[in-house]
Amino acid sequence: MNRFDLVDRIAARNNISKAEADRVVVSVFEEIMSAVTMGDSVTLIGFGSFRAVESAPRTGRNPATGEAIRIPAVRKPKFVAGTYFREIVNKYEGIKDEE
Repeated sequence: MNRFDLVDRIAARNNISKAEADRVVVSVFEEIMSAVTMGDSVTLIGFGSFRAVESAPRTGRNPATGEAIRIPAVRKPKFVAGTYFREIVNKYEGIKDEE
């Protein structure tokens, strides 16, 4: 599912236009990104939480030369699924492991 599929489903479920649903979806994503960028965490009970985590600086290798290079610390977004979300996904039997 992509953003447009999500907008279609929200519009149909709530009897609103696709334009209105798109504004809501975009607004939600923008607010989450803004809060996380500012250092806040966003917790949606039952769904999950979004926050920024900082990776430690480390030493890597240039694959072409083998030379050691310093990789600086970076901030990355992180999502942790909530308990209810994990339970729902775990109970769903529509996805089978590839063997």
